[in-house]
Amino acid sequence: MPTQQAAPAALDPPPPPGQTTRLADVFLGTDSLQRRTLQLLGLAALVTAIIVLLLVYAASIGVADVVQVAVLSSLFFVFILGFYAVIRSGLNRRFADPTLAMPQTILAQTLIAGVYAVTGPVHGATVIMLSLVMVFGMFSLRPSAVRHASVYTVILMGVVMYWCTDNLPLHYPLGQELFNFALTAIVMLAISKLSGQLSDMRTRLKTQKIALEQALGHIKEMAARDELTGLPNRRRMMTLLQEHATRHARGGPRFFVCIIDLDHFKSINDTYGHAAGDAVLRAFATQAQVVLRTTDMIGRWGGEEFLLLLPESAPGDPTLGVARLRESLASLPASPVLHDLRVQFSAGFARYEDGEPIDQAIERADRALYAAKSAGRNRSVVL
Repeated sequence: MPTQQAAPAALDPPPPPGQTTRLADVFLGTDSLQRRTLQLLGLAALVTAIIVLLLVYAASIGVADVVQVAVLSSLFFVFILGFYAVIRSGLNRRFADPTLAMPQTILAQTLIAGVYAVTGPVHGATVIMLSLVMVFGMFSLRPSAVRHASVYTVILMGVVMYWCTDNLPLHYPLGQELFNFALTAIVMLAISKLSGQLSDMRTRLKTQKIALEQALGHIKEMAARDELTGLPNRRRMMTLLQEHATRHARGGPRFFVCIIDLDHFKSINDTYGHAAGDAVLRAFATQAQVVLRTTDMIGRWGGEEFLLLLPESAPGDPTLGVARLRESLASLPASPVLHDLRVQFSAGFARYEDGEPIDQAIERADRALYAAKSAGRNRSVVL
């Protein structure tokens, strides 16, 4: 009697999300791209917090006007909250760049330039913030956009520094501002150059990744194919049989397992050589793929044996395809070099039974094949 396989245990439901996960979903949403965009905005918020702390410190030691600090801090708050609202609502999807990296960069540099103008003796620290914003921009902007943002930053800071030197010479002496401007220009130029190199590196890595994926796919294909016939090999056919058995257990169609053995193949090798035998195997595989149904699967089982997986589908008998194959081979040359030779084969069928191990179905098909050979070959037997 066929052995019965135990029904698979029901999978446990996934655990409910934790409090942290639920909070993240509330503030960041569940869309992966939107979450990534908001995470980038979070980095901008971190930089903003540092700048606001600098402003507060400048006001606390009396080198910055409290009103100006309050106005700039409010503008930074509006900057972050405004972009968060646009991204969280999904309005950013209407733009060519949903990350809104360019407007964020331009607005941040503009506000930092304002901080530079009101922080008096400690204004030099803000130059670092300009660089930090551009470094973050390198990972979100195209190299051309980084160049444009860098040029904007240099021009903007040049105008601000000139105004500060002209109106606040005590805290913004000309020599120091020339140095700060040169430093800003050099850093922006370096970041712009590095952005191009980073983009080239990412392009090369992406190209290499695609090439590796293609190579891996080719290797997997080779590992699942018989080199001589191009058919699925024994390992691949076993996988397909297991998949169909699982599908049948879930309500899918039943199927037949068929093993075909080419009759008198050894004499072909002995008489005409192994090259001719290989040609016969290739010709058989080609014709089988032409004649069999598209739902039928054939693979090389080993030597001159082939295994077929024949799903049942109404109307029609799956064994009829093998009968058509036998009839077509009777009128075709065994190979391009053996015009007068015809290929004959014996076939053993086994209908897969509920819960039956695949090995057991293959064993019954093999017994049916042996019975077909014992009965005189060139015939099919169903067990």
